[in-house]
Amino acid sequence: LNGYTDNLVQPMPQEQQTLTDASTVFQNGQTIMKFTKIMKEPGEVEILFGDNDFLWAHGSAPALTYHASRSAFVLNLSSGAAQELTAPNKGLWLAHGVMLFLAWGVFVPFAVQASLLRKLLPEGGIWFQIHRGLNTISLALFIAGFAISVATTNKEEQPHFSNPHRRMGLAMFIMAILQVIGGIVRPHNPLEGEKKKPVRVGWEVGHRVLGVSLLACGFWQMYEGILLYGVKYSTDESDEEAITIAYWVWISVMIAVMVLGGAFFKFRN
Repeated sequence: LNGYTDNLVQPMPQEQQTLTDASTVFQNGQTIMKFTKIMKEPGEVEILFGDNDFLWAHGSAPALTYHASRSAFVLNLSSGAAQELTAPNKGLWLAHGVMLFLAWGVFVPFAVQASLLRKLLPEGGIWFQIHRGLNTISLALFIAGFAISVATTNKEEQPHFSNPHRRMGLAMFIMAILQVIGGIVRPHNPLEGEKKKPVRVGWEVGHRVLGVSLLACGFWQMYEGILLYGVKYSTDESDEEAITIAYWVWISVMIAVMVLGGAFFKFRN
């Protein structure tokens, strides 16, 4: 299993296959899978006569698809007793997700809109105060959410930055800090009637490119976070789908306001 899509699910090499008497039967709307497995094999987690941690998962159609529901449970092979397991730190990961959504899904888009739609705001640099204030709030939320993820990963004794979501988060953290430093040490804007110096023009291009890159990465990160949370805590398929749809509707509105609003004032001028 190398990913979520069908082409990334590959069978083990034949020489490593040890399952025997395998069968799959569709009966009365149910899929019944049976097989015999060796309990102790080299390179595999040993299956005990006592308590064992197992995973169950099923799709929504009789084909190889993304699992609609999944969870973990403890099964005692001696007594037959079973108990459902719940992944720990749910509240911490939820707080991480909420903070990062507020940062990259609300405050940063609003900050960008304040810059692009400045003609709609009162004169006197109000747009810049809003832009700076919202970005400051988003950075504080980003740092807090990043700290929660690092601390919780450490608490769960998991390797840091071990998957694309975590590595992208680290890259965004570095990029965001550079963006803030660039904003602090930016070259001054020329007075009215003066021509912009090349260093100012270069800074504006770099600031916009890095800002757009961060925003795009943030949109991908939040969606990936929804999927990871759903897998970790076995959320209901319908709930996950509803949250995903609501998320993309909100993000689409934010993108539309930025793109269409920015284009309107640019061509109007």
